[in-house]
Amino acid sequence: MSGGVSNVTVENLIVWSSRRAVRIKTAAGRGGYVRDITYRNLTFNDARVGIVVKTDYNEHPDLDFDKNALPVLENISFTGVRGEGVRVPVRIHGSEDIPVRNVTFRDMNVGITYKKKHVFQCAFVQGRVIGTIFPAPCENLDIYDEDERLVKLSTAQNATDIDYGV
Repeated sequence: MSGGVSNVTVENLIVWSSRRAVRIKTAAGRGGYVRDITYRNLTFNDARVGIVVKTDYNEHPDLDFDKNALPVLENISFTGVRGEGVRVPVRIHGSEDIPVRNVTFRDMNVGITYKKKHVFQCAFVQGRVIGTIFPAPCENLDIYDEDERLVKLSTAQNATDIDYGV
């Protein structure tokens, strides 16, 4: 991607027996943008990682690319996410140079297979959780109640708890 991807909706998706259920991947040198992406009614069964957003996917066709061409990732929402047997339901890996902004999670309940502390993993992410979700979200996200009233403002958008050993 060197241009942009925007105004995409993915809905009523069932993914089973997969290493990665849904993912967005980019890196420095790609430029462009990924914005206004909506995921609704997702079901993951037996997935290693449910949702992946990765900003250091360093695959380029050659070495002649502009390392300063940084992509913009913003306005990505996940509503109605269900699943069973998912090892890591969420891994959003932004960076200092390529943060992931305005991510929203609402109505999520994913059964996990790995009882490690950090199964909802984030780094350099800004966004919010609306209502109750399972598993518990990372500390990077603001918490809102079901009526979209702020409950807790995050002070840790740049915190990281990414664990690729999971």
